[in-house]
Amino acid sequence: MTKARDLANASTALSAVSATELAFVDGVTSAIQTQMDAKAPSSTAVTLTGTQTLTNKTLTSPVIASVINNTLTSTTGDIIYASAANTPARLGIGSSAQVLTVASGVPSWATPAAGGGWTLIASGSVGTGATFTISGIPQTYKNIRIQLLNWSASGNGDLVWKINNTTSDTFYQIQPSDNAANVNTTGTSGSGIRLSSGTVDGSKTDNMGVLDILDYTNTSAFKALDARALTWQNGSPSFKQSWMGGGAYASNSAVTSLVFDPESSSTFDAGTYYLWGEN
Repeated sequence: MTKARDLANASTALSAVSATELAFVDGVTSAIQTQMDAKAPSSTAVTLTGTQTLTNKTLTSPVIASVINNTLTSTTGDIIYASAANTPARLGIGSSAQVLTVASGVPSWATPAAGGGWTLIASGSVGTGATFTISGIPQTYKNIRIQLLNWSASGNGDLVWKINNTTSDTFYQIQPSDNAANVNTTGTSGSGIRLSSGTVDGSKTDNMGVLDILDYTNTSAFKALDARALTWQNGSPSFKQSWMGGGAYASNSAVTSLVFDPESSSTFDAGTYYLWGEN
């Protein structure tokens, strides 16, 4: 008898072992425990060798090399980056208009710094007074531009721009017809930067002027000026005149305010101003 079933069928079979139990070990060629160990699943999946297929299995706290867990991202737009060598980390989505930059060696979101182009600082009506003043000009830009559009005045004076409404500093201004600088001392009639080379016709309502002041916060040098205007000139008949001129504000003071003055005892009837800053 060489098989377990032979023992099961033999009359001398042990009464403690049933024929069914002996049939289970039919064909066994090594220790039964060894056979059972080979068939039993491993409790630790990472100890398996070769190609394994896991179906409908739940892994608790798995650590799988070269794979980033998708739970690291929690919000649409999140970015995964390395906070240290072999250490993935989450960078949450930034705000609208922010840009991706680098701070302390890792990526981060930041609002871009202002640079290039003009930023509108303030605007409004010049009202109906004898003068109009822009005060409290912020000192956070490199250059400023002042526009006075569609202005008119009750009289026939020229439009003059007075920086800081000063009574002691000097303006050097080169007008188109000049071959040398005109010196206009503030505190007298006609002082400041003149935006016309003839008397403005106060009955017209579409006069325009622009003044650029460069490096206006500098407290150790004069300020370069660039002025342009398009005005109706008083005459018979009235005619339109384009005017451009350059010069300097001969002061080491920062520019903090500007006065519009239509001169000749005139008062403003209309006009809109715009103050711009540039970096």
